[in-house]
Amino acid sequence: DNQIELYGKRFLYKRTLSGNINYNRNVVYYYGYDKNTLTITDADNIRQRYSNIGGDIALESHFTDSEQINYNVKLKYYNLTDFCKSTENSFSVTSIFSGYYEKQLVLFPVIMDYYFNKFGMIDETSAIIYLNPIVKSAGKKWNLNTGTKIAIESEENESSRFIFYPSIDFNYNIVRNIIIPYLGITGQLKKNSLLAITSENPFVVPNPQMKNTSNKLDIYVGLRGSISSALSYNTGASMKRTENEYFFVNDNDNSDIFRKGFNLVYDTAEVWNLHGELEYQKTEKLKLIAKGDYNRYNLKHEIKPWHKPELQITFSANYNLKNKIIVDANVFVIGKRFAYSAEQKKGVNVVVTTTDIKELKPIVDANLGIEYRYSKKLSAFLNMNNLAFSRYYIWNNYPVYKLNFYAGISMVF
Repeated sequence: DNQIELYGKRFLYKRTLSGNINYNRNVVYYYGYDKNTLTITDADNIRQRYSNIGGDIALESHFTDSEQINYNVKLKYYNLTDFCKSTENSFSVTSIFSGYYEKQLVLFPVIMDYYFNKFGMIDETSAIIYLNPIVKSAGKKWNLNTGTKIAIESEENESSRFIFYPSIDFNYNIVRNIIIPYLGITGQLKKNSLLAITSENPFVVPNPQMKNTSNKLDIYVGLRGSISSALSYNTGASMKRTENEYFFVNDNDNSDIFRKGFNLVYDTAEVWNLHGELEYQKTEKLKLIAKGDYNRYNLKHEIKPWHKPELQITFSANYNLKNKIIVDANVFVIGKRFAYSAEQKKGVNVVVTTTDIKELKPIVDANLGIEYRYSKKLSAFLNMNNLAFSRYYIWNNYPVYKLNFYAGISMVF
């Protein structure tokens, strides 16, 4: 993994100009093959490399006069290529305008995304425009955000479509931040770009099938607040209905026996979620957080939500000793998941397809990070991962490293 980034800000009169240029290069290998049946003599046969160069520039205003309209405009571009000559060019414009109408704050975000993808002789273009007007109202004990989300989706060789999503969020402070019930209804169109998919799972096959995920409906309700001055909580439940929810499955295309990566399958899904969170912070020295999520998937076609866990629990702690020694620790639990693969085998005048559903064992692991600040300009750090020394699977057939660590120094000039 290689990363270079140059960024900066320029403070103008009531405005801020910022920008950055970055380059990322990530090399992985499709090592999840069966060593009993395959022998790799050339590592380039299972090599994949993602090279991403891009940058953005933004201008944000800071007008204090409520009669003036503030804005935040950002232009962003990136070019992503891989070892198999897949290319993705993305250009986006994000604009957020805000101002007061009487006592209500009005926000009007406008986002335009354009993508050009190329794989071999195949060219694909797509564009999405998001409009999300929001009106924020507030009373002595309540807050209400109302609006609508409009997505205009356009893909090559397909007719454009308009999708409308509701956007309502309400909370009521019953007892001085001790008990705050909240509820809302929303939705969104999620662009599944090559950059997003390979960032989540770098072991996907070259040029995977990409469709946009539409979260048609997302209803949530919950309760948050403070039990004491040091202990706060947040608990809630939600139901989400999505179109083209994607899952990773092992690809067994015999046209290239070495590339045992992952492809994408899409399905209509209904996802129920229960969430709980506790946070303890007595002073600035110690902070403890416990989070838990339980997800239940109802799918239209697929048997299981491949590689999606039902249960996720995280315990994290941060300790700051006189701003000299900083310790970050976390323990996480990922429940059982299911993996699916289909393999074609040639018989006598027939091709037989065999399927396999595998249960991946739950994961319990811990990470630890320590930083020593010698001065305001010089510090050293050590991050250790997989303290449980376990060889578990996040992706089927791809075991993770056991104990691994990296160390370094940080300097400010």
